[in-house]
Amino acid sequence: MSGLRELMAQAAQQMRNSLEETRVALSHNLSKGEALEDAVRAFLRKHLPDSIGIAKGQLIDSKGARSPQLDVILYDAARTPILFSSAPDGIQLVPSEGALAVVEVKTSIGTSDVDSLVTHMQGVKALDKSAYHPVSISSTYNLYGERQEIAPTCYFVLALECSNPAGIAAALRERHEQLPLGKRIDSLCSLDGYALMNVKPGVEFGSPTESIDAIPIPGSYLDVYPTENALLVWYLGIVSYACQVEHRPIDLHMYLPQDEPL
Repeated sequence: MSGLRELMAQAAQQMRNSLEETRVALSHNLSKGEALEDAVRAFLRKHLPDSIGIAKGQLIDSKGARSPQLDVILYDAARTPILFSSAPDGIQLVPSEGALAVVEVKTSIGTSDVDSLVTHMQGVKALDKSAYHPVSISSTYNLYGERQEIAPTCYFVLALECSNPAGIAAALRERHEQLPLGKRIDSLCSLDGYALMNVKPGVEFGSPTESIDAIPIPGSYLDVYPTENALLVWYLGIVSYACQVEHRPIDLHMYLPQDEPL
């Protein structure tokens, strides 16, 4: 086992242990879910660079729309001002323009959860991302089969257990058929040995570096990738995206009502 595989296996076990400790001490399902969310945020803080901020709370856009409550928000820490932060519970309000990705965390997941997962994802990916200062030099991103000037917000799911991975993949494929590539759940990881990843077209389903991707591309489809290293596969997918993105400076003036004086 290589060093990276071993580290990810240990991290996955630490998450399971953290939840088991909570399960023994508490009977409240909400407390168990919060314990897993805390463990996921702690894992990401430890393994992602400082340039990527990690929060829980909501995203808001300059039109006033807000996301649902979010378990994990990854954002461009160098360029994203936090609009509100609650000290007691750590809830933060983050401009959508700074968001890199969102992670929904579940203790367990089954086919009955698919509709709510898609609804939560749509509440994030529908947010506007246009409140930026003009710049003379900017990057473009080749994502979802298109050249994009603004990096979209990806949506990932991490679960401790998955009761029917093949059924979940089939249900998500059915829902995804009606949605553009950029408006889908990007990928899903279950720590009990499954990653639901995007299988690349025309490539034999084998090596994760060659045949699957965390983000859909034209012709790809979501399917189950059984692996003892599900957390590693999922983590590499997040890193390959989030570490390449640098957002433009956010113009908070666009968050103010245009017809009211300061």
